[in-house]
This record gives sequence, C-alpha cells and structure tokens, in this order.
Amino acid sequence: MAFSFFLFQEVTAQEKERKDELKKERNIYGNRFRIFNNYVNLGTGIGGTLFNSKIYNPTAIEYNFHIKRSYFLLGYQRTDISGFLNKPHKNRMNDLHFGYGFRRETKALNVAYYGGITRPWGVINDTLSFRTYGIYAEAQFVRKLFYDIGAGFTIFGQYNPYWPLFGVRIDIFLSSAYQGRINADSE
Repeated sequence: MAFSFFLFQEVTAQEKERKDELKKERNIYGNRFRIFNNYVNLGTGIGGTLFNSKIYNPTAIEYNFHIKRSYFLLGYQRTDISGFLNKPHKNRMNDLHFGYGFRRETKALNVAYYGGITRPWGVINDTLSFRTYGIYAEAQFVRKLFYDIGAGFTIFGQYNPYWPLFGVRIDIFLSSAYQGRINADSE
C-alpha cells in the first residue's frame, strides 16, 4: 500500500514537471517568449517534376502547431506553371497537406522536418481534371530576425500519381512566442 502511494506521488510529480516544462519561457532583451509555440510560414518558390522540364511556381501557407510535445503541420499549396517566361496555362494544382514532425528551435534558428499525407486536385494538360491522394514531406530552415519573426527556405516534395512535385520555397516565419514584457505587472 505504501509502495503504491509513493509510486502515485512520483507519477503525479513527473506529470506536473512535464506540464511546467511546456510553459517554459526565454527572456530576451526584457521580453518574454514561450519556448513551445505555434507558428505560421508562408512563401513562394520554384518547383519541378520528374516527367518534364517545366518550371512551376508553388505558393503556400502553413500552420505549424503542437499538442503537448508533438508537432504537426497543416498547409495549403497552389502550384501554377510559370506565366512570366512561358505563356499562361490552365494547368494548376491545389493541395492540402497534413504532417507530423520534429522541430529544433534556438534564439536564432528554427529547423523543422515534417512528413505526412496530401490531398491534391487540379487540371493537367489543360483538360484532364484530377483529384487524388499522395504523400508529402518538407524541411524548413529559418533564420530568425527576432525571436518570433524570421525568413528562410523550405525544401518540399509531394508524390501523387498525376503531378509529383519537388521544389524549394522562400518562406516568412511568424511565431506566437511573444508573451509580453518582463515585470509588466509591476509597471
């Protein structure tokens, strides 16, 4: 009986310690920033496929969030054939993607890797409409200008039967880490 009581106390203490760790903050120049935070990245870039030599322009917005210690990605990407040097086409692909990932964040850098599923749909060859499923992966590398704002690049790949796409985007990083000034209550 006493053993189970001490075991229960130890498990409860470990759970409280984990919850407290999720609330940890960094103090930088008189400001408080949450360590476990959510962020949005948005950007545009270039991409290509294995089937042809055309250049595509992917534009994406992604919400990166955590549940306890697990990181997830929910994003939307639209890809068009380049209209700048080529004549415009109807070919385009939209995709929603969801992934699980790993993240490492410091004061100056944010690096994250995600893998998951995608739901692409669009038009190919100016006439063929498609809607399918696929797999999605990406790696994000961001240099922070401030703790919660930065810029970097994302390498991504998506495989589906109609339009497998691989490329790189230049992204802007916007985090929800800012918590306010230190000692703001006493001012």
